[in-house]
Amino acid sequence: MTASCAAGSHGKRLFYLGCVALCLLCSSLQMRAQQTAVKAVADGHWMGAKEQLERWMAEPGSGRRGGDGENGLRTEQAEALMLVCDYVLDAKGVADRMGEWTGEHPLSPWADVLRVLRRNRLLKEGRAEEALDLFMEDEARGFRANVPLPYPLESLTDEMSSCNEVLYRLAGERLYETGRHEAAVGYLEMGEKTRTSRYKLGMCYYRMGMMEKAKVALKESAEGATDEMAQSAWLHVGLSALLSARGQEGVRTAMMEEAQEAFRAAAAMTASATLREQALYNYALTLHEQNAPGTVAAMEQFLKDFPASGRATAVSQCLTEVYMTKKDYGKALSAISRVQSPDAETQGEKQKVLYRLAVQELNRGAVQQALTYAAQAVALGNKDAETYAESYYILGDCHYRLGNYQQAENDLTTALNLGMQTARGGLNNDGYARYTLGYALMKQQKYHGAIVHFKRTTETAEMGQAMRADAWNRLGDCHLNMRDYDEAVACYAKAKETDHALGDYAMLQQAYIEGLKGNYAKKVEMIGQMQAEYPASGQGAKALFEQGRAYVLMGQEDEAAAVFSTIAMRYPGHEYAKKASEELANMAQNIAMRDSIAAAQDSIATEAAKAPVVAAQQLFDAGQHQQAEQVLNKAIDEGIGKPYWLARAFVLLSDIYKAEGRTVEARQTLESLKANYKEDDDIGKMIEERMKE
Repeated sequence: MTASCAAGSHGKRLFYLGCVALCLLCSSLQMRAQQTAVKAVADGHWMGAKEQLERWMAEPGSGRRGGDGENGLRTEQAEALMLVCDYVLDAKGVADRMGEWTGEHPLSPWADVLRVLRRNRLLKEGRAEEALDLFMEDEARGFRANVPLPYPLESLTDEMSSCNEVLYRLAGERLYETGRHEAAVGYLEMGEKTRTSRYKLGMCYYRMGMMEKAKVALKESAEGATDEMAQSAWLHVGLSALLSARGQEGVRTAMMEEAQEAFRAAAAMTASATLREQALYNYALTLHEQNAPGTVAAMEQFLKDFPASGRATAVSQCLTEVYMTKKDYGKALSAISRVQSPDAETQGEKQKVLYRLAVQELNRGAVQQALTYAAQAVALGNKDAETYAESYYILGDCHYRLGNYQQAENDLTTALNLGMQTARGGLNNDGYARYTLGYALMKQQKYHGAIVHFKRTTETAEMGQAMRADAWNRLGDCHLNMRDYDEAVACYAKAKETDHALGDYAMLQQAYIEGLKGNYAKKVEMIGQMQAEYPASGQGAKALFEQGRAYVLMGQEDEAAAVFSTIAMRYPGHEYAKKASEELANMAQNIAMRDSIAAAQDSIATEAAKAPVVAAQQLFDAGQHQQAEQVLNKAIDEGIGKPYWLARAFVLLSDIYKAEGRTVEARQTLESLKANYKEDDDIGKMIEERMKE
């Protein structure tokens, strides 16, 4: 090597050494500049820190991105701190720049800090979904921001957690919306408390079966509000209380009352018709379950407001049940008729209500209205087998009472046939249906068919003795019309044997049959027995008329006239009184034809005068003193045209007074008669004999 070369080589080494020294000096200066910037960050001098960091980054070789080693780390720190300064200073676009930087430096010790601050910044900019996505990513990888933060960011400790409650709330709400209720609960419990978050937390508790917690959270979300959320909250408070009541019998009543109040509150709100429908439905049913006041009003309100609801059927059935229990069948029908699309079960319930209405109207004598209800029940078809059959029975009974005997026969026959197809194998009113059918057939002179059903009636113990006795009488009538006299007599005997109260008709019919056979004396005798056994019988007028006819047919006109006169006086206005008068007129005409008009008139007058006395004598002889006295007094008041029979009337009055222990009146009557009666006949002897007694 030459000297010049050596000198040159030495110069180069000195140059390089100088450069190295200069670089070391610059590096030392840069480090001090960055340290100054870091300290400014630590002191919270954000603007100054940013300016120093920017100057440092502008120095040659200091801000080289992607550098290796210590210089690269200082560059990352400087960039990160500049982004933090921009965050604090609210620089535009900082959130997006943070996102870019953390994307490029995912492993940087500053990446997590910037992710947290970026979340906060996104929230402040209204980009909640982006912030939430970032939060959920951090949650998924188990990241939690270090608290307290390392130097130089200790002053940002509160800022790092400032948005956590909001993010927890948003995370919980997102999980709730996706149906992940158990996962949502933890976030909502830790998150910011708003009406919405409390509502969603309560709904999570509700779906997880935590009813007490659900009620607390839902009530908090509903207090003081009337919007749809509040309406839903109160509805679910009620449902929570209702579900709690099922498992806590000891506090069931209190829980039910709490549920009712919550449902009532939700039903009073109009934000959502769907929620109101559900609330009012549950309110009505919980009241019904406890038989509480207001049940009917709540159900009526539901059917009025939601007639097309799928729940209307259940409510109408409950309301119908309430009205049916109260026997308010009209309101029951109104309730069940509000269901716009009734199912088969509802139609069956309606059929039962219509049947009950028909029975009710029939019992109070409103036959036409009963017929209308029964026809409506039948028109529904075989919805409820027993009710369908019984409705035909009522329909037939109505037609019978209206005189539509053929239609009654058809309906009653249908009722009996349908009854045999039911589970019980017959109508509940089977005996009554057969009894009425027997009458309908008899009215149409279908005696053979009538006999079948009347016979079944007599064999049905639950029909009661009066109805069975009446059926025996009707059997007797059927056989009588068929000229089967012996069988008729036997049936009448069974009627009296079954119920003595109906024996008067039976005895009269038996006497009538004796007359048909020509045994008039026997007929008279049997009628006398009937009158003695049944002195107050409703068949009295007819019995006397038949007795008078028997006398006529035997040629005993006096006895006949006396009987007919008795009918006219005892039963004025009765159809048989009119017939008796006609018989008397016929008898008078016969006497006039046989003798002379004058004699006939005299005889009629005598008979007319005699008749009340003879009638009264018969009553007296039968022990009916008061009736005999009434007949005589009436005749005397109206005038007895023959003195002799007038005197006989007073003599008989004295006998009546004496028999009743009224001796003073008896003697006074005889003394008055003795003083005033001047005829020379047996009256004087009668007076003397009685006065001696």
